[in-house]
This record gives sequence, structure tokens and C-alpha cells, in this order.
Amino acid sequence: MKSIVLALLFAGVSLASLANGHNPIGDRSEKGAAEVKYIAANNGEFFFNVVYNNTTGSKFSVAILDESGDQIYQNFFSDKKFDKKFKLADPESFGKLTFIIRNYGDNSVQRFEVNSSNHLVEDVEVKEVK
Repeated sequence: MKSIVLALLFAGVSLASLANGHNPIGDRSEKGAAEVKYIAANNGEFFFNVVYNNTTGSKFSVAILDESGDQIYQNFFSDKKFDKKFKLADPESFGKLTFIIRNYGDNSVQRFEVNSSNHLVEDVEVKEVK
């Protein structure tokens, strides 16, 4: 008698964002601190939340670049407390994404790189049971 003991199929998406800026990412109370977070969605959509504390209310831009450096989004804002969600197609279609927040008042720039990867693990074991 043979039986299949285990069949496991697991797919996961891991997104990591790396920041290059002068301010800590976790401390939004600090002037000019920005944060980019991945928000998981059940329906296969990908959301990123961008939060930026612009205490002076100066003009700033948010740009999103694809892996080859082509701009897929850019807009200008002057909100003091910026909090916006961006819905993007599957990040794998873009490879690496880069979010750039540029403040024109103090000439500061913060960059966030988002790398996505899918992992497929299949583990099947067949045993003879006596």
C-alpha cells in the first residue's frame, strides 16, 4: 500500500524596501521623514503606502521608477502630512521599483528601492506503509 504523505505547494511574495536618506524611516515625527510600506491585498493587487511629514509645507514630488529607470509615475504636492496609497500592477512586471521623494524647499531626496521575488517550494514524499 502506497500513500502520498505530503504534498505542499507554497508561493510567497517578499518585498523589501531599502532607504537611502538622512532620516530614520520609522520616525515620521522628524521633519522630512518619509516611509514607504507594502500593503498586502488578497486579490492579487499590490498597494504601497507613502507617508511623508512635510512640516514646512514646501513643494515636493513623488516619483516611481521601474527597473530600467523609466518613470512610471510623478506628481507634485505641498501637503504638510502626506499619506497616499499607490496601486501598482504586479511588481514582478517591473522587477525593481524605486520611489523617490524630492523636497524642493530644502533640496532633500529620499529613495526607496522595492525588490520583489516569488518563491515556489514543492515538497512531495511517497512512502510505502507496511
